[in-house]
Amino acid sequence: MDMVKKYLLRLPEGLVTLEKEELVRRVKEILKDHPSEHMNAYRVWYEGFEGCGMPGTDVYDVIVETMRSMTDDWKDIGAMRWELYGVVDPSFLNLHYAERQKTWKGVGPDIEMLQHQFHMGRHYQGPDGRVFWIPVIEDFDMRCFERKDGKYVGNMVEIDPRSDYARQMVEVK
Repeated sequence: MDMVKKYLLRLPEGLVTLEKEELVRRVKEILKDHPSEHMNAYRVWYEGFEGCGMPGTDVYDVIVETMRSMTDDWKDIGAMRWELYGVVDPSFLNLHYAERQKTWKGVGPDIEMLQHQFHMGRHYQGPDGRVFWIPVIEDFDMRCFERKDGKYVGNMVEIDPRSDYARQMVEVK
């Protein structure tokens, strides 16, 4: 008699038991048209499943295995630093990022999602010539550090991502 492995998930509706086939199907559905440039198994767990607490290592492994199998859509890029999760290995690059919908359909007119206007971890030059590194982007602010002569100087600066100043910022290499 062949025993089918079942996975225990702590979700908002309580403890849920899924077979691997259903778990894989749900991961693929979550990632199908995902608009983010980067993803990791913890984001799938917390944002896609709305999982409670940490995923079990067996559930985490199935999410990673599923993402690795989606080679036409996601590329394993190894370790990446995340504001919420720390260093996560593996992290994945969305190979269809450029063509994904970048607006949020909420109440009122569609608005462009901030994580698609600016990219975390990159440098942007403001209209006054200052260059900033952006480690965090949120709806109400971007947390930035000014860069001068190859070094980060001063304290963290918060820039309103919808301000005139932010609209004039351009990415620099």
